[in-house]
Amino acid sequence: MFFQVKDLVKSYGGKTVLDRVGFEVDRGEIVSIIGPSGVGKTTLLNIIAGLDQPDSGRLHFSEPPDKEHPVIMVFQDYVLFPNLTVFENVAFGLKVRKMPAAEVRQRVMDILSYFQLEEKCGLYPNQLSAGQRQRVAIARAMVVNPAMLLLDEPFANLDRNLKMQTAEFIRDTQKEFGVTTISVTHDLEEAFVMSDRVGLILNGRLVQYDRASEVYGNPTSMEAARFLGPMNVVPPHMREFMDMEAGVAEDFKVDEEMHVRPEALRMVREEGAPGLVAEMAFAGHYTKYRVLLGDTAFVIFDRRTGIRVGDRVRLKIVDSSGFGED
Repeated sequence: MFFQVKDLVKSYGGKTVLDRVGFEVDRGEIVSIIGPSGVGKTTLLNIIAGLDQPDSGRLHFSEPPDKEHPVIMVFQDYVLFPNLTVFENVAFGLKVRKMPAAEVRQRVMDILSYFQLEEKCGLYPNQLSAGQRQRVAIARAMVVNPAMLLLDEPFANLDRNLKMQTAEFIRDTQKEFGVTTISVTHDLEEAFVMSDRVGLILNGRLVQYDRASEVYGNPTSMEAARFLGPMNVVPPHMREFMDMEAGVAEDFKVDEEMHVRPEALRMVREEGAPGLVAEMAFAGHYTKYRVLLGDTAFVIFDRRTGIRVGDRVRLKIVDSSGFGED
C-alpha cells in the first residue's frame, strides 16, 4: 500500500459531501474515482492535493511527499501560464528548484519528445489545441518526478474523438513513468480503459472500489448498476420465455430477479417467438434494440445486422455478469 484514504468526512453548509470515504492505492497504480456531477469527486481530489481539509478522517502515505517529489494536480482547465511558451511552462517547476539551465533544458526536451511536443516548444498555450494543452499540463507535472499525480476531469475539455485516445495515452504515460495516479471523472468508458481500479461514489459514499471489469460487470447495487449503464431486469416468471447459455442460470436463485447488461443478451429471429422488436437505433459500433417480451421491455446491444423492427425473436442470456438481489 502506497497511499490510503481513511474514513474521510467533509460537509459544506450542513450537507455531507463525503461520508466516511476510504480506499487504498498501490505504488504505480492508476485509480479513477467516478460518479455523477456534484457527488464530491473534486472535493476528494482537493483534499488529497492539500487544497482543502476534511472534517475528519486522514490521509496516509507510506513515503510522505516532499519538495523533491510532491503531489501534483493537473486541473480541468490546465492552468497553463498564457505568457510562457510550451518550453517555459514545462520548465517552470524545475527553474523554481534552481536546477542548472543545461539540466533543465535536457529534462524538458526529453519529456517534450516523449509527449510529441518538441515542435511546439516555442508556441504559446493559445496556439495549441485542447489536447495539446492537456499534454503540456501533464508534461509540466511529470517533469518534476511527482510522488503522486492527480487529474481533475482529464477528458472534460476534449472532443469525443480525442477522449479514448487521451485515455490510452494517459495510461501509457503513467505506466512508462511509474507515477501513482488518481483521476476523478464522469467519463466512464475512458475511466475503465485507463484504470487499474475504479471507485464509484454515490451520495457521498464510496459504494464500490475494485477492478474496472468487476465494477462494471458486478455492481454492488441497482443504483450503482444504473449509473454505469443500462441494466435489464428479468423477473423470475420471465425466465421460461428466455434461453440461457450453459451455466448462466446456476449463478442466480430460482426465485430472484436477474439483472443483465444489454450486451449480455442475444436475439434469434424465429417465427412465432415471444419477443417483438419494437425499436432499433444505429449507434456506431452496435445497434440498440428495444424488445417487448410480454409486459417487459428489454434493451439489447447487438453488432449484427439483419434483425428489423417488427421481427419476432427469442432472447438468450449469454453472460451472468450483472447485479443479482438476494
